Amino acid sequence: MNRLLSYILSCLLVSSCTSHDELLDYALEQARSNRHEIEKVLTHYVGDTQKQEAARWLVANMPGHSVMWSEGVQAFADSVMHQGLSQERGNQLWDSLQKISATPQKQRDIETLSAEFLIDNIDKAFRAWSESPWKSEVDFDRFKKYVLPYRADNELLRIGWRDSLRATYAPVIKDAKTAREAFERLRKAVNSVKRKGKYDFPYVMDAVALRNHYSGVCLERCVYFTAVCRAFGLPVVIDNCGQWANYSNRSHTWVALVLDDGTYTVVDEDSVARKFNKIDASTFAQNQTMPEDYPYTGEFKKRLVKVWRQTFDLNPIDDAPLFDDSSARLSSPRLVDVSAEYGLNGKVEIKPDCEIEDVWLCSHSLSGGWIPQAHAQVKMGKAKFEHISDSVMLLPMGIIEDVKTALGEPFYISNGRKIELNADTTKLVSATFTRKYPINAGWLNRYAQIPSTRLEGCNEPSFQHPDTLFTITEVPVFHNTALIDSPGRYRYIRVIADLPSYANMDRLDIYDKTGTLVASEKKRLLDLGTSKTISRIDYFPWNDGNFVVPGHDYELAYWHKDRWRTIGRQHSNDYSLTFDNIPSGALLILHDLTEGKEERPFTLNNGRQIWW
Repeated sequence: MNRLLSYILSCLLVSSCTSHDELLDYALEQARSNRHEIEKVLTHYVGDTQKQEAARWLVANMPGHSVMWSEGVQAFADSVMHQGLSQERGNQLWDSLQKISATPQKQRDIETLSAEFLIDNIDKAFRAWSESPWKSEVDFDRFKKYVLPYRADNELLRIGWRDSLRATYAPVIKDAKTAREAFERLRKAVNSVKRKGKYDFPYVMDAVALRNHYSGVCLERCVYFTAVCRAFGLPVVIDNCGQWANYSNRSHTWVALVLDDGTYTVVDEDSVARKFNKIDASTFAQNQTMPEDYPYTGEFKKRLVKVWRQTFDLNPIDDAPLFDDSSARLSSPRLVDVSAEYGLNGKVEIKPDCEIEDVWLCSHSLSGGWIPQAHAQVKMGKAKFEHISDSVMLLPMGIIEDVKTALGEPFYISNGRKIELNADTTKLVSATFTRKYPINAGWLNRYAQIPSTRLEGCNEPSFQHPDTLFTITEVPVFHNTALIDSPGRYRYIRVIADLPSYANMDRLDIYDKTGTLVASEKKRLLDLGTSKTISRIDYFPWNDGNFVVPGHDYELAYWHKDRWRTIGRQHSNDYSLTFDNIPSGALLILHDLTEGKEERPFTLNNGRQIWW
C-alpha cells in the first residue's frame, strides 16, 4: 500500500493537470487478477454517460481501500446478521472461530470486489439519489463523494446493504422533504436503538450486521449511520478531531451532512442539524446543581486543534516529512482539513530563529510527549497556520539534525490573539494541588446525587434490623469523613442509597473506637469479622483515580524553553500537596510517580488549576 499511495500522491503533487484517466489506469493495473471484474463494471455503463462517469470515479479511487478478512471474520458477521447474538454468546463464538480459522489478512477492494457488488452499489446509489425529494440539494459532484461510496471506513462489506437499510428506515422519513429533515430523523432513529455490549470482535462489521448488534461505539456508530443515510441519497461523511488536544489519547468521529451551503451536524441531545455547530461529544452535560463552595466545577470541555474529513477519494496532500509515526495522518490523501466548515478561525505565524523548512504545531499527549496536530512549510521566514481552534495549548516544533526541537514557548489563541507562556523564574508562588487531571461534569452529576445515602451497621449479613450510622447530607468530594456517634457494636457495614448505582464507593475505611483502621475495602458491604464499635468511616466515592492520595510520590514540573524542568518531588502523606517556588506564568504538570497514566498540563489562576 505504501508504494501504491506514493505513486498516486506523486501524481497528485507533480501537476495540477494530472488526468483522471491516469488514476483509472493505475487502479486497473492494481486490480491484478480481478481486472476483468473491474472492467465489467466500466463496460456495463457504456451509453449511460453519468453512470459511467460515476463508475470511473469510484474505480479510480478504490486503490488503498481494504478490509481485514478471513473466513472466521465473515462467519462471525454472518452469525450476528442472522441471529443477533448476545454479547456473551458473540464473544464465545468469536473465541471459538479464532481457534479454527486462519489469521485475518488484508483484502484490497480493487483486487477482490466483484462486478456484481459494485454494479449493485452504483445502481442503488443512483436510485436513492434520483428518487429522493432532496435531489436538487445534492449536485453530481457531491453525490459522487458522499452518496456513491460503498464504504465509510474499513468495515466489512455486504451486497444489498442499501436495500436492506432502506426497508428498515423508510417509515422514519416517509414525509421528509429536505435533506436536513431526513438527516435529523434518521439520526434520532439510529440513536434510539438500544445499545448493546461491545463484542471482543476487533473489526467493524458491515452495516447490515451492525443493525442487529448496535453497541454505539464511536466508529461503529458512524459507519452504521453513514450507511443508513447514503441508502437514502443523503450526502454524508465521517469527520474527526484527529486526537483531542486536552483529553485522553483518543480521537473522536461523527457523521456530517454536506450540502452546498456548508456542513451540518446534530450534536448530543439536540434534534436540529446546524452549521458551525459545537463539536460532537466535546462537552459533559452538567444536569445537577453543585454547592457554591464546592471545590470543583463542571466547566471542562474537550478541545481539538483541527477538524479532519475522511474521504473515499484521493486529495492533494501536504507533502510534509514525518515528524513521528502519528504525523503520517497529516499527509494522508484521504484526510481533508475542514476546520473552516466548523468555524475554527484562529491564525498564527511562527518565525523560527534557525534555518528550518517545516514547523508542526503540537499538543501535549497523555504519553508525556508532544504530538503533531498541524503542519506548515516555512516561507519567507514564516510558517503560517490558519483555521486553528481557540484555547488549545500548542508548542511549535521542528526537526533539527534529526532531533525534535521546540521552536518557541507554548501558546494558545484567545480571541484572535496569540498568548505565549513564559515562565518567570524571578517571581515565585506557592500552590496546593488535589488533582493531576481535569474532572468533568459527569463525575459532579454523580456526586451531586449521593446526599441521602446512608452508612448502616448490623450484625446480620441480611441487614434485617440495621442501624443508621451516618447519613450523607452534603455533596462529597474525594476524601470524606463520617464521625460515628453510636455505642453499638457491628460486624457488617454497608452503603445504601435511593439510587443503587450512586452507592458505589471506591473505598470505605473503617476505624474502631481506638482510632485503629480495621477495614479498608472497595465494597458496598464490609464484613469486619467480629462485632466492633465504630468511631469513624472515611468514604471515597467512585472516581477516576486522578486525585492526590497518601503514599504516592509526586513530581511538579514546569515547561521552560525546550523541556520540562523539575520544581520538586514529594511523598504524599495526605490528600493534597503544597509546592513552593513555582515560576509565575508557567505551564505546569503534576506527575504521579507511583502509578497512573492520566495527567494534563495546567496553568494557575489565583491558585486554581486551569487545564490544557
